Amino acid sequence: MGAATFCWFFSIMVFSHPEKPFNYKVLAKFKKLTPLRPYTIYTAPPGKSFGARDLLSEFTPYNHEQLSVRNDVFKRSYLKNYQHEQPMYLMGSFRVLSARPLADSDVFTQGWIVRARSSDLEDVDLELVMPGLQKEAAPFASGDVITLQKRSYASALHVQRMDEDRLCITVVPLAYQTTAKTGNEVLALTPPERLNMEAYWPITRDPGSEMALTQQEPADIAAAKP
Repeated sequence: MGAATFCWFFSIMVFSHPEKPFNYKVLAKFKKLTPLRPYTIYTAPPGKSFGARDLLSEFTPYNHEQLSVRNDVFKRSYLKNYQHEQPMYLMGSFRVLSARPLADSDVFTQGWIVRARSSDLEDVDLELVMPGLQKEAAPFASGDVITLQKRSYASALHVQRMDEDRLCITVVPLAYQTTAKTGNEVLALTPPERLNMEAYWPITRDPGSEMALTQQEPADIAAAKP
């Protein structure tokens, strides 16, 4: 009876918290992961939108434990296709600092990752995950401006407090067909089949608060070369 009770509670915990690396690995091994839904602008879940200043005001008072809990909720909601929690969407203009292809050691293992800084408030950085993007060259160059609108549905996955009271927010666009455009080119993204939940958040290194708007990280420049 004790063994049966333990297995019952263990199963509940594993299915209830897929954002935990161990639980995610167990679910993946037994093929019990919920497939991530390929949303469109018509089917993306409703949620509250935040600008850079709203983000800073919301998360600056959080202590380490509170931020950790909120980040777990972000990831859990994403992995469960927002069945119980609404997403938090990011909006605003961001100037690109660097871009590189995603690797097996990253949380998302295929596509591109773009690091940018808010045009309105340089204390807020953006990590734009572009899963499944098949491009040899970087989709954005240093200095380009990315504008996240309501129809981008850029959902928060992780908020990281950095030095000098700065924040970095990692987002993934849920409306994959209309994520971003360069000229007349549509950047087609796809939801990942599996994530590396043991990888480090945030995905990119902190470029710092000085000289970051005019100088890319050498590692990211090298990684972006085809």
